[in-house]
Amino acid sequence: MIRSIFYIAKHQKDSTRSSSSLELAHNHQLEVVLSSPPDLYCTDETTDKCNTNDNQEECKKQISNEQPIPFLSHLISTTWVHDEELGRGFLLLADGGRSGRIWRWEVGGGPITIGRSLHMERSGCRSGLWVDGDDTKMRNGTCPQNIFSGSVSSSSCSKTASEQKTSSPPLLGSASLAVELTRDAERSSIGKNIIVAEWGEKRIVRVEGETGARTPLVVLVPPPALHEKIEMESQGQEEEEEASHESEEVSVPEWVRVQRPNHLTYTPFGDLLFSDNRDNVGIVYRLKEAVHVQPISAEQSRDAHGWERSTMEDQADQNNVDILFQADGVIEGLALASDYSMLYILVASPVGKTVYRLPLDSDDEEDDGSGDATSNEPNEGEEESASVFYSMSFEDCEEDHIDYNGNASLSVGSKLSVDAQGTLYMITCPSTVTLLSREQGREIGTFTSQGSESFTSIGFGEDGYLYLTSPNELRRVKTRIGGMAVPTNLVVPQPSKLATTGGDEQRRQKRDKN
Repeated sequence: MIRSIFYIAKHQKDSTRSSSSLELAHNHQLEVVLSSPPDLYCTDETTDKCNTNDNQEECKKQISNEQPIPFLSHLISTTWVHDEELGRGFLLLADGGRSGRIWRWEVGGGPITIGRSLHMERSGCRSGLWVDGDDTKMRNGTCPQNIFSGSVSSSSCSKTASEQKTSSPPLLGSASLAVELTRDAERSSIGKNIIVAEWGEKRIVRVEGETGARTPLVVLVPPPALHEKIEMESQGQEEEEEASHESEEVSVPEWVRVQRPNHLTYTPFGDLLFSDNRDNVGIVYRLKEAVHVQPISAEQSRDAHGWERSTMEDQADQNNVDILFQADGVIEGLALASDYSMLYILVASPVGKTVYRLPLDSDDEEDDGSGDATSNEPNEGEEESASVFYSMSFEDCEEDHIDYNGNASLSVGSKLSVDAQGTLYMITCPSTVTLLSREQGREIGTFTSQGSESFTSIGFGEDGYLYLTSPNELRRVKTRIGGMAVPTNLVVPQPSKLATTGGDEQRRQKRDKN
């Protein structure tokens, strides 16, 4: 097992001042439990045959005589899953590079590590229907092949690696994972259904544990506020209103397809929070009662790649997604507070990072028999009530600094987490994690891994470890305090089968009532 030293810097109180200077505490080790050579994507299609399905055997033979073939492309996030049948859990890793893979990493019941196994292939791009050649390194309608070739030191195809035009791989894989909440389950990580944010398909799906079908949860979302309104030609009334109504603006802009869904987070009530970044604007959305979206069949799953919405309903009937927050910059993480009353939102800009704290109110009214229960609903305009909890400048990173301008891939990943006591763990500088107190957002400690790749995500497992990823590595460190656990007894119950359409609409109106 590869190991590297990391250091904990801790603020210590004394009688003369609130905190002393940072002190390095040695002999703390951050374990590298999974490591892969970097995936360098060959951009010259005429010379790199290994990026296509052609000549795979020839390429594999050539690569086998060189350095090990990389298997990780660009790790972005992790999530913990507890298997009741095994009586233990395992870690799922979302790889966002190329068409995406989901890896499983686990330790057996004894001291021997089981290690990694491939959990899902092509986890973010399968159909190629939504691949836009303008903003990726692929042709329109083409998913990149999960064939890793460009990192070998000498000839892997028709040119040596030094002669090939290489770059980081396209990010069309799986960006974020979550376990669907099961009402009254023993823990929130128990569940057979996995939620996946698919960047190549531009949607969020639920992979059904029973059938393997991919049920679309989110395809269309409301555009950001102050988005350019759509001008529509008036139809059918040209003769009556030609004087003043040749065209008119609609007050509600048409919904748009989600672009880069990320940071999947369930509330205790069964709503799904997620982010999207569009034109340097970060938006936090909420899918209401996501746990009650009906599954589709495996046959429908194949056709659903081409769906332009999550269901076959008209867009006017899709009122289950709303905007909670938006800000200039790129959202790098979402995390619920330990008491579930707040949502922490990490936003990165060219000059630094800011953590916002957004209140989440709940409706304490009793169930009226129609299937409604306590819910987690923000008040109208609550995006305006978000307050700055913590901010930092990239100047504080000194040499450990990344220039985010013009390279969005440097800002991907889930870089915020909360432990059971409410302490925030935030990736501030590329290889530095800062701990923030839940009361005032004060820095209470930092730890860093010197000389390592930049961290892309941070998250707790249920095995007593804190996990961090870089594009090609998984690391962990033992923790005294575990991650924040989401309760399952507050999940909104399934609506009654006897409820009419009108009753269901009344239930939704009650949820949305301020």
